[in-house]
Amino acid sequence: MGKWFGSSGIRGDYNVISPEFALKLGMAVGKTFSLEKPVFIASDIRATGDIQKSCFMSGYSSYSGDIIDIGLCPTPILSYMSNISETLGIMVTASHNPQGHNGFKLFWRGGECNEEKEAKIEQHMESLELEETFLEKNVTSWKSVGMNSSIESSRIIDHFVNFLNEKIDIKNFNSKIVLDCANNVPNLVSPLSLEKLGFKNVILMNKDLDSTFPGRPSEPTLDNLQELIERVITEKADLGVAHDGDGDRFTIVDETGHLIEATTLINFFLDNLDYSDPTKKIVYLTSDCTSEGKKIAKKHGAIVKISRIGRNREHVNEEGVIFLAEPNKLIFPELGNWIDGLYPVLKLLEIRNNRKISEIMLNYENRKTLRLAFNISTNDKQELHDHIKKLPFLWADLIETSTSLDGLKLYFTDNSNVLIRLSGTEPKVKFYIESDTNDHNLKLITLIQEELNLTGEGVGC
Repeated sequence: MGKWFGSSGIRGDYNVISPEFALKLGMAVGKTFSLEKPVFIASDIRATGDIQKSCFMSGYSSYSGDIIDIGLCPTPILSYMSNISETLGIMVTASHNPQGHNGFKLFWRGGECNEEKEAKIEQHMESLELEETFLEKNVTSWKSVGMNSSIESSRIIDHFVNFLNEKIDIKNFNSKIVLDCANNVPNLVSPLSLEKLGFKNVILMNKDLDSTFPGRPSEPTLDNLQELIERVITEKADLGVAHDGDGDRFTIVDETGHLIEATTLINFFLDNLDYSDPTKKIVYLTSDCTSEGKKIAKKHGAIVKISRIGRNREHVNEEGVIFLAEPNKLIFPELGNWIDGLYPVLKLLEIRNNRKISEIMLNYENRKTLRLAFNISTNDKQELHDHIKKLPFLWADLIETSTSLDGLKLYFTDNSNVLIRLSGTEPKVKFYIESDTNDHNLKLITLIQEELNLTGEGVGC
């Protein structure tokens, strides 16, 4: 990861990811790509979205060509526009971060930009910082300045919903669904998609666009979804669906009010992919997926490859890839080369038919998982990093093996494992634990907390 780009774009507090930052970033992106064709930019409902977008557009067009604002929309629509137009897309969003944060995600021909491009952009940003008076300079002649324009987002949204729905073959539209779109841009797409498909019994929560996120925080975790869970039970719904702020992630609550683990959903999809094409057998999973997922994929004859967290995107265009999964972030190449938070929900409804979600998912959660994040200070980050690296030696009698592809993953002699990594987007340390029982997971996180001197309660991640 670079100075600004983490595992999922750029995010941070508005004091840091400021209008001046947006202007510099736009200039650096324009200098990096120098495209002759127009590029697209969009944003979610965050209060600073408009000013960040305007500053980026000014910076970009001063160095490169035309940029078109497609307005408010979820990230998958921006990815889709980037893909069909074979151009660059810029999404102004901080995804599930707090209200006062904002950020940028860059897409090239649908997929997120790779590390090489991100590093080049950061190099250009550093050079701009060295030029103290760069804001006073005209970087191109007036004849070379790109044009800023906008188009109506509703037409694009309709087009995307039709594109999405055409790929789904749902037979039963009787499901009662509680849909929570987090007071953000998923409200523009998910209700419309379900309505056009034919679902008549959809109950909307947090349906008003509001940059203060009055309904709940953007991240769809267990702690943040208690009202959704209660509503599913009260309404006797078949399932609940929750999106994150920019609509590329989702969470499912079954009819009993149980939140389905992200890894369980991955295992479910791995067992229900169409493996009939012998030329498409490769599955990419990140290092925080469960061992159960690997077994399911291999049962179907798939070749399983492991990617770093946040970097599945760099393998999406490889020949033979049928599915790429990271908890809460799924890519179906049959749809496109981007993470989408609605398509998997529609696929689940297609496969479900008339069965209970709870009964379906029982088959895919034999291994129990615990995912927790703890806040850390910048001052403690290096010391914590050094301590984590020592764990294979400090716990040598408990550990069978370890890997360092993504942070540190420890495989214990009792068939449990934990992945420990510092977040690429927030000041947090994250733990992804897997074992045969929930009790064992709790014992393991307690052991880790004591060893690393972590105080406070962790939050789901």
